[in-house]
Amino acid sequence: MAKIKFSFSDLLNDPIKIMAVMYPYFLVILIGIGFVYIGNSGSLVQNKIAPKIDDSTNVVTDLPIEDAKIAAAVDLKSFTEINPTLVEKGKQLFQTACSSCHGADGKGDGTAGAALNPKPRNFHLVEGWKNGRKTTEIYATVQKGILATGMPGFDYLAPLDRIAIIQLIRSWMPASLGEPEPPIDTAEDVATLDKTYALSAGTKVPGTISVVSAEKLYQTNYSDRIGKINFTLAKLLNEKLTNPDNIGAKIFFKVTTNQQKALVTLFNSSSWQIGEKEFLAVIADNLSENGFSGKIFSLSNSEISNLFTLLKSVAV
Repeated sequence: MAKIKFSFSDLLNDPIKIMAVMYPYFLVILIGIGFVYIGNSGSLVQNKIAPKIDDSTNVVTDLPIEDAKIAAAVDLKSFTEINPTLVEKGKQLFQTACSSCHGADGKGDGTAGAALNPKPRNFHLVEGWKNGRKTTEIYATVQKGILATGMPGFDYLAPLDRIAIIQLIRSWMPASLGEPEPPIDTAEDVATLDKTYALSAGTKVPGTISVVSAEKLYQTNYSDRIGKINFTLAKLLNEKLTNPDNIGAKIFFKVTTNQQKALVTLFNSSSWQIGEKEFLAVIADNLSENGFSGKIFSLSNSEISNLFTLLKSVAV
C-alpha cells in the first residue's frame, strides 16, 4: 500500500486543505466555549446592583403651622350638586391628604396602606362602605375617622376642603345595582349634618403645628422642668440602690410602671403636696396614663406615708 506523503508546503499552497485540517479544532473550541457560557449564564445576566426600594414607613408627612380660624360658611348646595371647580380642588387635596393610603386614583393601593388590615377603601367599589356613600355620610366619616380601621379624622381641614375631596371621591363611584347614579342626599340629610356641625354658619377650625415645631416648643418651654424630673429620678434610683433604709424609694419603683411619667404627673400639680389624701386623689386620676399602677392602693398607711414624705422632699 502506497504511503500518502504529507507536506506543509502543499497545505500552504492549498487554503482549502488548511481549513479542512483546522476545522475539527475550531469546532471543539466553539463547543467548549458554548458549555462554559451555558454553565455561567446565570451569573452573566444577574443584576448585581441592589434595587432601590423606598421605605414608605420612613416617609414623614407633617402638618403645616396654621392659626386657628373661623371657616367660611358652606353653601349647602355643594352636598347635592357637583361643582367642577371643587372636584379639581379635591384632586390636589386628595393627593396631599389621602393618596398615601388610598392611592393616587382612589383604588386603595397607596404605599402607606400596604401593611394595613383591613385595606384602605377602594372608592371605585360599591360594597363595603361602613358609613354609607352619600356626601353627608362620607363627610361624617372624614370628620371623625374610623377608629376600628385606623383611619384618622381630618377635622383640621376646612369644611369646604373636605367637601371638595368628597366630590372627587363621588366622581369615581360606580352606580349601585338598579341605581342610575350613586345615592343622593336628601334635604333632611343635609339639614341634620348642618345642625351637627354648623356648616352654614361657619365653623371653628383649630390651629395646627408640625410635630417637629411642637417638640422644639416643648423643649424650649419645659427644658428646666425636664432637667429637674430627670435629676429627681436619678436621686430616687440612687437612694434605692445605695440606701437600703430608704423604704420610700423602694416603694416608688414598686408602684410605678413608668417612673418618668409618674414624676411628670407630680410636677404638673402641686395640690398633691397638701396631704396624703390629696396625693392619692391625684394618682387615682387617669391612673392608666400617669405612670403609677394600681399597686399603690394596696399599700399600708405607713407605706403611703413613707412614699408621700419621700416624694414631697424631692419634688422641689
